[in-house]
Amino acid sequence: MNVVRFGWLLIVFFAFQANGQDAVFSQFYNSTLYLNPAMAAIEDDLYFSTNHRKQWNSLVHPYTTTQASIIVPFHENKHIKPFGHYGGLGLSIYTDMAGENNNFKTTGVNGNFGYNLYLDKDHVHVVSLGLQVGFIQKRIDTSTLTWGNQYDPYVGFNANIAPSEVLEFQNRAFMDVGSGIFWWYNPLPNQDRVILSINSGISAAHMNNPNESLLDFEKNRLPLLYKYHGGILFKIAHHWTASINTLVAMQNKTTQGNFGSYISYRFFSMNSDTFAESIFRVGGWYRVKDAAILLAEFETTKFKLSFSYDMNTSNFRYQSRGASTYELFLGFRITSHAPPKSRY
Repeated sequence: MNVVRFGWLLIVFFAFQANGQDAVFSQFYNSTLYLNPAMAAIEDDLYFSTNHRKQWNSLVHPYTTTQASIIVPFHENKHIKPFGHYGGLGLSIYTDMAGENNNFKTTGVNGNFGYNLYLDKDHVHVVSLGLQVGFIQKRIDTSTLTWGNQYDPYVGFNANIAPSEVLEFQNRAFMDVGSGIFWWYNPLPNQDRVILSINSGISAAHMNNPNESLLDFEKNRLPLLYKYHGGILFKIAHHWTASINTLVAMQNKTTQGNFGSYISYRFFSMNSDTFAESIFRVGGWYRVKDAAILLAEFETTKFKLSFSYDMNTSNFRYQSRGASTYELFLGFRITSHAPPKSRY
């Protein structure tokens, strides 16, 4: 095995073994189905959303992740929302691309089912249970790659030499199973209340440990990915709220911690149904030993628009001119002019 071939195999090996084999969203609460399958049950309106993330944007060829999802709620009687809301179905599609010509691509399609268990007659305490079943395809395009045995010692690179290493790679498609549970304390509005809501959830992905290896002579089981997420929403003044949130992800003996806070301002307009009641948020996050994150978000009765920017704080920033990341989110809610919701 020549040096170039050995180096390529090392890159592939570590790409599968290192932290980051699952895509990461800084706006994790805006990628709800990716965060926890149980959250298909908490959306009580028909909801479309999409995330787009460019990681290490200062590199020549950044990592790009895009996700789109739809949630369809179930109601016993839509005229008594939210009390008739007992669950929902979700569908999400995502792609994750890396390499000079997007040579390495992961595509996933997931179906979600969430069911609500109400612990009291006023629906203040709810426990949502979720199940996710999907398919993932990992593929590598070797047509634009160069290999060690294509180099002639006299003329240099010779594209007419067929690389033998290509035969060792194959595309891989496999089923993926996940589940989750989510608890939400969401009392009725009260002008004197300080704590407006509390939430806490746990999810597990890749429960069937599928083989994701692109090398036909080995097996590489995708390790379980556990996530814990939670937050508290406070009232701090008239029209003003603040929240503290956390996300902890554990996979293959690696732990990632996210901690941060948002401040939200709710304002009203008499000139438009869409903007009759709106929320503007700003916030900051810290992903431990990785990045500081800034976010701005605007939400109305019909849509939500968010932008976040990651400033790399790891040692990698010295080799990549900062290696910053941006992420965009856009969501549309089909509703009868219901007010925007502060869930985090």
